[in-house]
Order: sequence, then structure tokens, then C-alpha cells
Amino acid sequence: MRRRGAAAWGLLGLLLGGSGLAQTPAMPNKPYLTIGLFFGRIEEGARIFTPVRLLPFGDPEGGTHQFPTLQQLHGSEFAALVWLGNQAGLRLASTLQRYPAEPAADWPYSAFAQPPDSSRLHGAAMVHHPGSDAPLPGLRAVLYDARHPILFLVDTRRLTLAERGMSGSTAMGLDIARADLLRALEQASTGAPLQGLGAVLYDP
Repeated sequence: MRRRGAAAWGLLGLLLGGSGLAQTPAMPNKPYLTIGLFFGRIEEGARIFTPVRLLPFGDPEGGTHQFPTLQQLHGSEFAALVWLGNQAGLRLASTLQRYPAEPAADWPYSAFAQPPDSSRLHGAAMVHHPGSDAPLPGLRAVLYDARHPILFLVDTRRLTLAERGMSGSTAMGLDIARADLLRALEQASTGAPLQGLGAVLYDP
């Protein structure tokens, strides 16, 4: 009986795997290094494009900066950001290919996991909300894995300073601290799946 039971469970596992009902791949053992893009209006003195990598405070590359500006995309960052941009209606490939430097295939952040590769991204759940529901002005898209933020896009080019709660321009188009951004991303995550990949999109 035990042998038959074991065989039955093994067969069930094979059937589930073949049917696509197997368990969603688990998150990597390492935490993700959250990466984002801020788009601002040039006429306000903002950079039209500010890529940031949320390294821990005190890291040699980021120092004490709230939003360390990255100088090069590494590993799977390029493909993942292009993919997320496509979901939000932003075509980022040409811009990311040239700025701030050509993407590199290496991954120098050994303590952190890279963004998911294209084979996983294509299976991500998509959740759409009206732009007016965004918990942060200009928030367009966030990619999560089990509700942990991996990538985000913020585009304030269509918003006035008043709509952003600001009296003057900034390099990123927003005047916020990292803690404020992380709270907004956490709030947005309530629409993402509890397990697996999910992109939360705020449609303009």
C-alpha cells in the first residue's frame, strides 16, 4: 500500500507540473535591489530621466543619498525595465541602451537578487488602476514578487507642481524621501498577487 501511495503521489506531481498547476516559483533567497526610473519636465530644471538604485544607506556606491543615481544597468535590469515600460506604454529600449552607459551583463551586487528574466516576466499577473488612484503622484508601474517591489516607474511630466504638492522643481520631478516612496510602493502592492510576479499599472 505504501508503495502504491507513493507512486500515486508521484504521478499526481507529474500531472500537476504538466498542467501548469504546480506551485509558483519561490522568491530568490536574496532580497531584491529595488530599481526605478523618474521622468520629469526639462523646462522645470529636472532631468528628463533619472534612474535610481535603492542601495542600503552607507553602501560605498550610494553613500547617504536617498536616491543614488545609477551609472550603468547590470544583469537583467535592462530587459526587465524595458518590459515594465512596455506594459505602461513607455518605449524605453533606445533610451536605456544609451544612458547612462551601455548595459553590462555582469551583476556586481552579490548580496541581492537580480530582477526576473524574460521567461518569468511573461507570466506576471497584470493589475490595472486609474492614474487617480496612485498612492504617489506620477506613479505609473511597479513590478512585485510576492508583493516585494523590484522595479518602479514614476512619470511626472504631465503633472503641475501643485498636483505634486511642490512649490519648486527637483531633479527627479518629485520632492520625497526614500521612506515616502517605499510607503507608497507598499500601499500599491495591495493590488499585486500574494505569491509570484505581478505588475501594478496606473493608467493615465
